[in-house]
Amino acid sequence: MRILADTNVPEEHVSALRGDGHEVVYSRDCDPLGPEATDEEITEYADVEGFAVLSTDVSDFGRRHAEVPILVAPQDMTGGTVQASVARLESLSFDPAESEPIWLSGL
Repeated sequence: MRILADTNVPEEHVSALRGDGHEVVYSRDCDPLGPEATDEEITEYADVEGFAVLSTDVSDFGRRHAEVPILVAPQDMTGGTVQASVARLESLSFDPAESEPIWLSGL
């Protein structure tokens, strides 16, 4: 899975997902975005570039409607729990882009 991590996502989450072979980049490291990108800019970039969005911003991304998968991981989740939740998500037979934001803490 290609994942665009919001600026606030802990490195532990990113490292765990990369360890499973996912392509994970921070939005702050993408030239057109940078560290001050808005939620709308992040989701638009993810849509164009074929990324899912990972954020710990439960207040904004937890309610966001987008054409891309939105994965919400509360700050208290560990990297291993995020990793396991994404693996479970990938095993399900549905298109995450066609759902509301997905709370990884519920998987």
